Amino acid sequence: RAPSPRDDIRDCSAEPPYLPPTATDSTARLAALRGLLRARGALAYIVPSTDAHMSEYISARDARLGWLSGFTGSAGTAVVTQDKAALWTDSRYWTQAERELDCNWELQRTTSIESIGMWILQAVPVGGNVALDPFLFSIDTWNSYSRALHGSGRTLLPLEANLVDEAWGDQRPLPSSSEIYSLPAEFTGSSWQEKVAGIRQQMEQHSRRPTAVLLSGLEETAWLFNLRGDDIPYNPVFYSYTLLTNTTI
Repeated sequence: RAPSPRDDIRDCSAEPPYLPPTATDSTARLAALRGLLRARGALAYIVPSTDAHMSEYISARDARLGWLSGFTGSAGTAVVTQDKAALWTDSRYWTQAERELDCNWELQRTTSIESIGMWILQAVPVGGNVALDPFLFSIDTWNSYSRALHGSGRTLLPLEANLVDEAWGDQRPLPSSSEIYSLPAEFTGSSWQEKVAGIRQQMEQHSRRPTAVLLSGLEETAWLFNLRGDDIPYNPVFYSYTLLTNTTI
């Protein structure tokens, strides 16, 4: 093999391919995921870097993209088919991805859903199902994928079970059990009761008169109730959802 100008990034054009020690061997993990895909009758699987709360910074248990590919950046999306795997990320992480991915992966230097959709149209034949875990996608993102595939003969297939979690098995980290604590009143500005009353007032004044508000962002519940936790490293939040109605919480 001719000497590479850099030895800290992969060189998949070399014979044999060169991988730095920071790269992760994803062969067995991809094979496990592909077996689960075949069992579900799907031809592709989309794996985002977010958790079910759309968090950019996540716990080890939710690092599905990192476990599958080895890529540990905070933003990225992967698509895996039976014979291909591709990762999309932004320019902050291009060099990092070249250090962490093995040669099973194509690196796409963009994050646009249009680019992901075009790749899927080329990789998945007409009539194929594109599976995903719907809890890991916002409504806007789901709609963007739907538009990208609209009229193509490919169908988004929401699955109740997360296939990466199934492939990960009992090696997946356990849920956090960190303590939730209250912030002193001098740091919060308002009590949680005052904040709840303020939201209910806005609900009454809104033109659509909503009767309930669902909070899924971890920082939203933490702010509302003046609570903090440590479920995600370096982020003072805890896993939660809040359903606030006119009369109940």
